[in-house]
Amino acid sequence: MRKVYGNHVDSFLREITRPNPRLYVRVNTIKADPGEVADRIGFKRDEDFPEALFTPIKGPFKVETYDDVVIVDKKTAESVMVGADVFRPGVKKVKARVGKRVTVISERGDVVGEGEFINSPDLVVKVDNSLYSSVKLSELPELAKGEIYVQGKSSMFVARLLDPRPGETIVDMNAAPGGKLTHVAQLQPKAKVLGFDHTARKVDKMRSLLAKMNAVAQVFEGDSRYLYEDFNLRDVDRVIIDPPCSAMGLRPKLYDKKTRKDILTFSEYQKQFLNSAYKILKKGGTLIYSTCTVTEMENEAVVEDGRFEVEKEVRFHPMQGMTGFFIAKLIKK
Repeated sequence: MRKVYGNHVDSFLREITRPNPRLYVRVNTIKADPGEVADRIGFKRDEDFPEALFTPIKGPFKVETYDDVVIVDKKTAESVMVGADVFRPGVKKVKARVGKRVTVISERGDVVGEGEFINSPDLVVKVDNSLYSSVKLSELPELAKGEIYVQGKSSMFVARLLDPRPGETIVDMNAAPGGKLTHVAQLQPKAKVLGFDHTARKVDKMRSLLAKMNAVAQVFEGDSRYLYEDFNLRDVDRVIIDPPCSAMGLRPKLYDKKTRKDILTFSEYQKQFLNSAYKILKKGGTLIYSTCTVTEMENEAVVEDGRFEVEKEVRFHPMQGMTGFFIAKLIKK
């Protein structure tokens, strides 16, 4: 971390514990007009991307501590921090009575929110006060209708930097859950967009998302490290790699623990996708590599590959009010 942030590492660690100051959605311009959607849901238009809307995240607020508590896992606690309700899969332990107000805490003891203990088979706590607050996106009908998609601004840069053109073949090698895939499809409906994931359940979810958004793309179950061999892909125009990573740029982050061995393992795995992209890309083809982490080993050290020319590298930092994110645009030599 100090190699990247130097004397600013403490600022990074402080900011990563807070949510982004803006909550973003991307308007699906295949089905809706950004200006009309902004008026309907009360969001503001982004300064850079016409399809991007945002609303402020407010806080921190005081959360009451009650005798009745619901203990949740780390991921759920981080969601509750910004106003999400507690659902059954995230619950670790319950010390509460139905109908009582409860405090929601992480397994480590972090107080993140409060609300009414419902204890239904699905919803456990209806959260009405949390450390930070914003719009509950899950309650917006525009989300259910496929008119908007929840996506951070840093992630939206990927499809924009890709710059898809009509008639091109574009491969998203790590397509699930489908944000970048559907963004490319809406920016360039005349491209042939292919998405891959090795999990059948995630592929099915992406197909449902594409149908809901009226976006045209094909998704396949497969290991993207072997697209050349298993799918006979050749002379692809553009590729997106958004590989598994240490996710150290995601926020808010209550706590995290990654070892040097973890980072090395991720880095070696990420390079395998780069090797695959080299095989399927045409000469002069474009590769966009992105991660939601901040380590040099998973970013610059991966894309510094003599088979590619690095045309552009972009980093986004929590101190800028963004998710910690890295994007590189590479050209196959």
